[in-house]
Amino acid sequence: MVSSFARWTSVVVLAVASTATVGWPTAAHAQGAKAESGKDDARRFFKAGQKAFAAGRYEEAARAFEEAFRIKPHPAPLINAGDAYEKAGELAAAARAYQRVLDLEQSQEQDRQDATDRLARLSPKLAVIQLSGDASQRVRVDEDEFTGDQRVYVVPGEHDVKLLDVDGAKARRVEVAAGSTRTVEISTLMPKQETSSGTGPSMDDADGDEPIADSGGEKKSGGIRAPTWIAFGVAAVGAGGAVYFGLQVNDAESSFNDHPNQDDYDRFNKNKLFTNISIGVAAVGAGVGTYLLIKDLGRKEKQTSVRHHLPVAVDAVPLQGGGMLLGSGRF
Repeated sequence: MVSSFARWTSVVVLAVASTATVGWPTAAHAQGAKAESGKDDARRFFKAGQKAFAAGRYEEAARAFEEAFRIKPHPAPLINAGDAYEKAGELAAAARAYQRVLDLEQSQEQDRQDATDRLARLSPKLAVIQLSGDASQRVRVDEDEFTGDQRVYVVPGEHDVKLLDVDGAKARRVEVAAGSTRTVEISTLMPKQETSSGTGPSMDDADGDEPIADSGGEKKSGGIRAPTWIAFGVAAVGAGGAVYFGLQVNDAESSFNDHPNQDDYDRFNKNKLFTNISIGVAAVGAGVGTYLLIKDLGRKEKQTSVRHHLPVAVDAVPLQGGGMLLGSGRF
């Protein structure tokens, strides 16, 4: 007869063996179950999109296809979403869906060709904003989010482009026509870097003068300004007029002295008046030009002095029998 101890030992061994055979669920099994669940969800949204598309609810169908793609990336839901967007009249959204097919790694040659053909049909009706820069940078075009290296299809017109996640970033409004492409460099939307000397005004701007724009549109802070040249130009015209009318005065006077008559007398007086006016114009132009020239040269000298000389602090210290001036500064 088998002893009681032997029977219990056999039961324990069988129980352990049974447990080892059945086993606990592994991580691989869990991942497989999750993947299978994801496929089921994607299939469910895809079928919902097909049903909505058949019923003519194109926007609802497009959203369902987009959700199916989000769960299980594949070109088929994107192409269906683009088709639904087209039927709904959302041509820019349709073109973006087809563009994503071209960018998708899972797309086969036939998928890319299909997307290319559809884009060729829509492109003449749309415009493109080509974002150029860091692919990890998030960018907002109007109300939609993209990355810094994407090709964004938009309806012709004005659109706002702005960086996300960057404090102080600038927004740019760009206008694009149908069938055209506008490139936006992401770096130009970054906030300006502060100078190493701090946020205060630079010494170049200490005199508060507004920089002058030259013919090329660039600003410069010195030199002779346009009003000065205009004043001297007026002076030159006045001087030329004075010479001309002065010669006419001499001619009229000579003719009148040879044969006194009323016409030469009137011509003499008229040209004499014009001569005096011309002399006055020349004098005023020269005076104004000289004043402006002195001011321009003074501004330039002042700016040069500000750049190379910082303020010096001066203190007076009383001493027995006299005094001493103490100065401190940086040169």
